[in-house]
Amino acid sequence: MQKLNRIFWIALVALSLGACSGIQHRAFNPTDRQDIKTIGLLTPAVPDTVSVKMSVHPGQSLGMVGTLIARSDMNDKSADFTHAAQGTGFVCSKRFKNQLEAGLNEAGFAVKAMNVSRPTGGYEFLKRYPADDGSVDAYLDLYSDLVGFTAAGGTTPYRPTVLLHVRLVRASDHKVLYQDAIAYNAFGDGDGAVTIAPSRQYEFPEFAELMANPLKALEGLQLAMRATGEELARQLR
Repeated sequence: MQKLNRIFWIALVALSLGACSGIQHRAFNPTDRQDIKTIGLLTPAVPDTVSVKMSVHPGQSLGMVGTLIARSDMNDKSADFTHAAQGTGFVCSKRFKNQLEAGLNEAGFAVKAMNVSRPTGGYEFLKRYPADDGSVDAYLDLYSDLVGFTAAGGTTPYRPTVLLHVRLVRASDHKVLYQDAIAYNAFGDGDGAVTIAPSRQYEFPEFAELMANPLKALEGLQLAMRATGEELARQLR
């Protein structure tokens, strides 16, 4: 009974948040590239929980109770796989940051990691940026509330999935130079994000298979992270 009450209140809060706002886009002007040599990579807002989700869970067809069951099922699967991932030494936020930095380096940018404080559990762009101390030309503000594995439905395989929101801000005056979202394994049109097709090498027909092969699954997730970082670098060329 206590677990059911907890599930009910989690769902109620989620429903009260309403629909997500659309992705805001600002294309990068290539003429700004010559002035951006060093990027300050601000501490990304990335969860350490590896999510395991279904875009359309079978339980959702059973009304409110089914929706609660679906949410609980996905939360439990996420917790179980995160535990398995951590057992291999995998820390989601650290791996993601490393892959993003590698992609930027390959595109010719020098990268300086910069620690910033973010609200606990807050997945959004920063409201304020550091004062310009001359050490970088721009700040890269990143957040992702979806890093893990997603299946379209109950009969489709789980695939690595990443949704990264990106904003590049000039250090001197905090002008937004670029803003977009990049989605690996997007469904539909990706809600307007730049989309990357997933590798079919890392498909898992059932959750049990995902749990039985955590190293292969995490290899696929790191590939997704790296592909997202490389796409970001392409956007900034």
